[in-house]
Amino acid sequence: MRFLAPLATSLALALAACGGVGTAADGTCPRIGVLQDAANYPLKDSAGSIRALARLSVDRATPCTYNKSNTAQTGFSTMRTVLNVRAGAARAETASMSSIEVPIIVATVSPDGLLTGRHKLTMDVPFTTGGTGNAEEQVEVVISYKGAGEADQHRIVVAFDLDRDEVLLNRSRVGR
Repeated sequence: MRFLAPLATSLALALAACGGVGTAADGTCPRIGVLQDAANYPLKDSAGSIRALARLSVDRATPCTYNKSNTAQTGFSTMRTVLNVRAGAARAETASMSSIEVPIIVATVSPDGLLTGRHKLTMDVPFTTGGTGNAEEQVEVVISYKGAGEADQHRIVVAFDLDRDEVLLNRSRVGR
């Protein structure tokens, strides 16, 4: 079912609504957030039991900076920002793994809901002797957009790259 992962997560990203308007150096920043249907990553064993569970969070590491110097020639401007993407994880008491590898997607969504960019990364979250762990990675996001306005109507969405069954499991855990 892994072949459905990009499709399931991409469709969910395109429909995502996220919150949080940040501050800006040159202009207003797009909203950033974690897609709730893909905020948890369950690692299951062959029997279907969850052996470890990771949780995703994100915040802005740098203000948004704009480049509008080529707008007259190309008709497009760009906005850049850096995000702190974090994964926290816990393993089952009976699990003996030393880390969990989690696949993550950082996507940009236009004001009309179109997926305009996607960056995939994999983070390795090491477990302490207590069975928990954290990892963080900084990801630069660049949004190109038409005109000389601001990119504040775009959204930046972060999610685990999940298959359909994993998305349904997340939905059932939060009662939807």
